[in-house]
Amino acid sequence: MGKEEAILVVDIGTTKICALIGEEREGKLWVTGMGVVPSKGLKKGIIINIEEATLSIKSAIEKAKGQAKVNVKSVYTSIAGSHIKTVSGMGVVALKEKQVTSLEVQEVLESAQAIELPPDRTILHVIPQEFIVDQHRGILHPVGMTGMRLEAHVQFITANRSVLQNLIRCFEKLNLEIEGIVFQGIASAEAVLTPEEKELGVVLIDFGGGTTDIICFWDNVLRFVSSIPVGGELLTNDLAIGLRTSRTEAERLKIQSGVCLKELVQDEEIVEVPGIGNRPSKKLSRKVLAEILELRVRELLELVEAELSNFGDKMKITSGLVLTGGSALIPGLIYLADQILDLPTRIGYPPKLPGLTEEIYHPQYATAVGLLLYAYSALETEAEVKSKGKSLWERIKELIKSKF
Repeated sequence: MGKEEAILVVDIGTTKICALIGEEREGKLWVTGMGVVPSKGLKKGIIINIEEATLSIKSAIEKAKGQAKVNVKSVYTSIAGSHIKTVSGMGVVALKEKQVTSLEVQEVLESAQAIELPPDRTILHVIPQEFIVDQHRGILHPVGMTGMRLEAHVQFITANRSVLQNLIRCFEKLNLEIEGIVFQGIASAEAVLTPEEKELGVVLIDFGGGTTDIICFWDNVLRFVSSIPVGGELLTNDLAIGLRTSRTEAERLKIQSGVCLKELVQDEEIVEVPGIGNRPSKKLSRKVLAEILELRVRELLELVEAELSNFGDKMKITSGLVLTGGSALIPGLIYLADQILDLPTRIGYPPKLPGLTEEIYHPQYATAVGLLLYAYSALETEAEVKSKGKSLWERIKELIKSKF
């Protein structure tokens, strides 16, 4: 991948849009461009104003291109929101040569996609759960195995077709063709989870601005995803209402003085809260902030716990819980998550990629960095996919366009 083949990824969040440009240098992925702007035209991860969203995306991309000064070959973006759902499916093929080949693996996954979905849904990701060769279950890598029949059990991550189409239109208005759209939770997992955690069993919670994504792995397979339409924005709104200040000041107070466990605050700690309009500022105990944030964070973690109850056996989550996203660093969050979800917890930071290392080494950029890693890996297998026919994303684009 040379300079003419730089990757552009755009993480489209409710509160910010982050564009990163990656280039391959001496066999390594370098981050050479970064653009971050406030997000407009989105609510809870979903585009509600195409014009405003397009302008925000354009601004972030222009900032990234201004730093990298390269031509972009591939564009990837992210998607989130409570419209993201999972559906189970299965496919079966006969083994012509009595041995599993990579082509037959592709065929059985395609046969699994022949499921009836509601007209407003489309498949975003196909996640194999296990392969069965004849009667032998629990196979993750069937290529080379001998048998008569290959069966695949899969999980489909699906998205609302209209939400997906509105996202695509924003890029079309900028004359950019999307190479792939990735669920934000999968991108974040790519950045912050270790192979050992995925093998032993792990839950990732990505606290975004408007959504909270939940991802579960065990046996190195993605087993469960969910997206709750609640995030850091709700904490900001609660502070604005409870402290009677503007949302801008509430966000500042959350970042600079926020804590979600009142036991961490000393009685004498005071914060100054600006008034709205011409009203004077007032001084309050920092414990007031902590009480507001703790109540809301507890409610959010209880929602996560309810979602995880749909996942099944928590005993399979051997390695514990990983928190990432813009709100992951609020003091006290690790303790509350450990207490409420009963799982050992750590903060997930993206890897230190060469280039703009310090700028992106923060949980709030986990999705953007993971998106870049995902795209880089996808480009490495692009030739192989094209040699076997149209990719899943190419078929998705054709299907979406045929419905509009």
